[in-house]
Amino acid sequence: MRNLIISLVAVIMITGVGKVLAEPRPPVLLGEKYTVKYFDFEDINQLSSLTRWGDDPSLLENGYLRCPVGSGLYKGLGKKLFFIEGDETPSIQNLSNRNNERPISATMEFDLWLDETFQKNGADNEAGKFSGFEGIYDQQAGWGGKKVTDEHQNSWSVRIAHGKENAEGQVPIGLYVYHPGMPTTYGTAIDPKFSLKKQQFYNIKLYIKLNDIGESNGILVLSVDGHEIYRGEAWLLRTHPDVRIVSAWLDVYIGGTTPSKQDTYVLMDNLKISY
Repeated sequence: MRNLIISLVAVIMITGVGKVLAEPRPPVLLGEKYTVKYFDFEDINQLSSLTRWGDDPSLLENGYLRCPVGSGLYKGLGKKLFFIEGDETPSIQNLSNRNNERPISATMEFDLWLDETFQKNGADNEAGKFSGFEGIYDQQAGWGGKKVTDEHQNSWSVRIAHGKENAEGQVPIGLYVYHPGMPTTYGTAIDPKFSLKKQQFYNIKLYIKLNDIGESNGILVLSVDGHEIYRGEAWLLRTHPDVRIVSAWLDVYIGGTTPSKQDTYVLMDNLKISY
């Protein structure tokens, strides 16, 4: 009976996290400079370091960042934390001498709660977006259906993705990546076969380390409640040595191209960005 109980526990653990690593991994979830920006969303003044990026209906409410998406609309949160102040439009051709202040590795961690109507009856085959990181030095590539090509390759972005509510009423999550060598016009979608239940908090963590130039050794790690659900260690995210991480992209977006079918919202809390 004891062996049966242990076996059942093991099955539950494997089912719950989507993928369990067979061996321990090194603690790579800190940025190289150990700078940490923390937002507990208790004080509106702490948001002054965030730059509005596109539509942004988000607001502080009861100690949370509330990100509402109205029926027929796309955006619930649109902000960026730039690692260099005033860095909204960097370019490879006009780099400042402060480029080394932009990191090549970073971690984002936050608590996430989904409303019961989030992605309910959502569109098939569309990757919605949560937060992530970007290094967009060429506005003609790396986001919004702008493919990274040989001509426009000094841009990339990595965001946590979400999809249509599944048959169990849960929301699948993964990654959505614009990168050199991407095969399609829109970002490459990574599906680790993991979904979030609604109306409960999860701790979400995204780690990124850019590749060495000439190597496909970039690292992306997505974790939920301390368990890795995806790890990739062979990413090509940049081909130029001056391409770095420009900002933490704080995003809640329903689409691709099909907006939310009902009023809904997301709550975020305890945002930590380390680099």
